[in-house]
Amino acid sequence: MKDKRRRGLFFLAVLLTALSLIFAGTAENRVIALSRSNAELWILAGGSLTATSDDAMTLPGLNPDVVSLGDMDHVSLESVAALEPDLLILFSDEPAQRALGEAAKGIGIQVLGLDINGFRDYADTMKDLTGRTGREDLYEKNVLRVEEEISAEIARAGSRFAGKSYLLLHVSATKSKAEKNNYFTCEMLNRLGMVNIAGDETLWNELSMEAIAAADPDYILVVPRGNDQKALEGFREKFTSGSVWAELKAVKENRFHVLAKELFGLKPNTRWAEAYRRLRSILEGNEAGGTE
Repeated sequence: MKDKRRRGLFFLAVLLTALSLIFAGTAENRVIALSRSNAELWILAGGSLTATSDDAMTLPGLNPDVVSLGDMDHVSLESVAALEPDLLILFSDEPAQRALGEAAKGIGIQVLGLDINGFRDYADTMKDLTGRTGREDLYEKNVLRVEEEISAEIARAGSRFAGKSYLLLHVSATKSKAEKNNYFTCEMLNRLGMVNIAGDETLWNELSMEAIAAADPDYILVVPRGNDQKALEGFREKFTSGSVWAELKAVKENRFHVLAKELFGLKPNTRWAEAYRRLRSILEGNEAGGTE
């Protein structure tokens, strides 16, 4: 009798363990992720989506029954609440999404705000997300292996770029902005030993040709926003058409590069190592930056 009871308890323990593995991470079955980047992160962590924004609807691996909520910065609280999500993933540093997140919290929806400014932020986020989905194997695949590749790229660069100054600009049809060290591509450049002339200085909040000429960086790097052609046309009209531009060190020495938006304007996620590889090659002059 005791042996039968012991066997019964053993099989019950096995069953409970199996069930816990099957249902690990499924407390959040109904997930909404706003933006292509955030949606991709959840998919990379092994999750499926109830809804996302329209820019994410062509993502590889997206489940076919996902609902589009339209533009990521114009999603209404009503449309989110109607789907009864267990989790809403959005950007914590974007005003419109932050406001939506606060409103969603106010009606009891769990909100995860993401602000990824470098690979470490990406790694920490994936640790959280794979913990929620129960897919720690995907953390190893999409983070640890990528981290090894990044280290190899930094080692290949050696001290080649140590101390070299740069200015990284985000440009649109109407505006150009100098990025500071909290921007993820700046973090990549800094890890290669380079120095951002804009750094954290507020004097670069208003970009001018005079300020660029006075700093005369070794490299000038541009990332277009919105329509690439219109963004670059606007930038050229304001900055590159004058004689001062032609005298800049970076221009004379062919170190002015336009960087591809998909790697240096959007968060690269699993493509971090590829982004480092491309960046190193561009800085070495081995390939064109992208749009120019």
